[in-house]
Amino acid sequence: MSPERVPGFIPRLALIALAAAVVIIGAAIVARGYPRGSGMRIALAVVQGIATAVCIFVPVWSLRRLDELQRRIQLEALAFSFCGTGALGAGYGFLQNAGLPPIEWGAIIWPAMVGLWAVGFVVANWRYR
Repeated sequence: MSPERVPGFIPRLALIALAAAVVIIGAAIVARGYPRGSGMRIALAVVQGIATAVCIFVPVWSLRRLDELQRRIQLEALAFSFCGTGALGAGYGFLQNAGLPPIEWGAIIWPAMVGLWAVGFVVANWRYR
């Protein structure tokens, strides 16, 4: 499905996400040159956090421009993501207690939430087409 045909897709959001990805990756690369705990490395981590926050809040602000059906689709996608992330986290917690290795949750949670939102969006969008 092309972006123009997907309800609620705003090309500006994709550009913001790409810009944030460039900032996050660039800051990570630059941070490698500094020791852990140094002021510069902490400052670069703050920049990465701000870029991530922008990616989280800009789409939320954009929801105000959607019609009722598009809002419902987004709500269902977000609910699926919220519940799915909780189930995955709790489920792996039980598996970890059973002996599986620990996971670096900071690197896993956000991609899992976004991936589950995408699945929820496709399913909800398909149901209401």
